Amino acid sequence: MSTAFVSVPLFQGMDESGLQGLGEVFERYDSVEGEVLFSAGERAEFVYLLVEGSVAVKEDGKTHIELQPVSVIGELGAMTGLSRRVTAETLEPSVLLRATGRDLMNYFTQNSQVAVAFYQNLLSMTADKVRRDERRIDDMRRNIIATQKQLKRLRNLILESPDTVVSQPAHDMLEELINQNRRANYTVEPPSALPASVRLPNGRVFEVLSMSRQELVVPREAAAAGDDNWHGVLVLAGVELPISGEAERGEDEGTSRIELDLLIDEYSETLEDYLTQAQLLDIVL
Repeated sequence: MSTAFVSVPLFQGMDESGLQGLGEVFERYDSVEGEVLFSAGERAEFVYLLVEGSVAVKEDGKTHIELQPVSVIGELGAMTGLSRRVTAETLEPSVLLRATGRDLMNYFTQNSQVAVAFYQNLLSMTADKVRRDERRIDDMRRNIIATQKQLKRLRNLILESPDTVVSQPAHDMLEELINQNRRANYTVEPPSALPASVRLPNGRVFEVLSMSRQELVVPREAAAAGDDNWHGVLVLAGVELPISGEAERGEDEGTSRIELDLLIDEYSETLEDYLTQAQLLDIVL
């Protein structure tokens, strides 16, 4: 069974005994055509190694990529306990090897050399994925900037042209798109290294789920929808900022969105510094 690992980048740098040990951790799994190995949103458990057959990776019901042997599937989620972001489904009867992240961790505890090689490979693969994502994000950012400039030119053209029945609706739609694309509307999820929370007047503390310069997203219990006089203390990695705003139901179930009132310059600068640091942690330097 260990021969299946030889050509896989995740298992490079391991000696024969290490590969044989991994072969004992993994079990054979035969799947039928159309079987869902895992679904988006569920907590990751298994690392899969596709040996025979093919597997479709789907996102929002559409096939994103088709995997052929020999391919590792779901390694990052299983080793970190993250929720799956995509769905994996077999396209034909397939043979896989699979192991739980827990079993692999137990094996690595007893075999440090194999563990070092595995995690070096995993970190390298993850860094490569992040860098590719950064390149795609840079492309999208440039496209957004170019689109924003054209939207503003079109808005100015409407303002400079004689009024028609479509002038005002077209102007309003363009203005909404321009405002939506502004940098101030971009949100970040507070990383574990820079925790963010809100403390209510009653002393209860809630984690901030995401935030921008203009709004916070918090658990529903932290803000009642329709409260136009919400106030509390925003705690950013130990720094406290008194804040207020208007609360409404969030886009995700169980969340509320707080549109922040204007902050004084000192607090606004502190928030800006925090958001910059949080964004920096999302960049691989």
